[in-house]
Amino acid sequence: MVEFVSRRKIIAETLEELEKIAHHKLELMCIAADETKAHDIRALDVRGQTPLADYFVICTGTSVTHIKSIAENVQDKLREESKVRAKPQGGAESFWIILDYGDVILHIFDEETRGFYDLERLWSEAIPIDWNSAAEENKEVSTAAPN
Repeated sequence: MVEFVSRRKIIAETLEELEKIAHHKLELMCIAADETKAHDIRALDVRGQTPLADYFVICTGTSVTHIKSIAENVQDKLREESKVRAKPQGGAESFWIILDYGDVILHIFDEETRGFYDLERLWSEAIPIDWNSAAEENKEVSTAAPN
C-alpha cells in the first residue's frame, strides 16, 4: 500500500511540474508576441476539451512581415528561455502560422483570416487566461531591487 501511495504522489508531483512548465511556456509565448506588437493576444485553457494541447494562444499580425516577426520572436524566446523548439506550420503568406509546442499551440493570423476561422468562437467553452497579470507579476519579481 505504501508503494502505491508513493507512486501516486510521484505522479501527482510530475503532473504538477508539467503544468508549471506548460504555463511558463504560455507566458513566454504571450510576452514574446506582445514584444513584437501582436494585436489582440488571447490565451485559452483547452484542457479536457482536446487532446491536442493544454493551451492555445491566438494573436493577430498586421502584415506578412509582422506575422513572420511575431513567429520568429516567439521561437527565439522559447528556444532561449525554455530550451524548446517548434517547427512552424503554415506560412505568413497564407496569413496563418501555427507554432506547436506540444502542450501550448500558438496561432498567428492576419485580421481577416482570424475572423474567418474564429477560433475563439470554436473554442468558446475554453477558459480565458489573463496572461497579462502573470507576466506583470513575473516582471515585478525579476526587477525588484534586493533589500
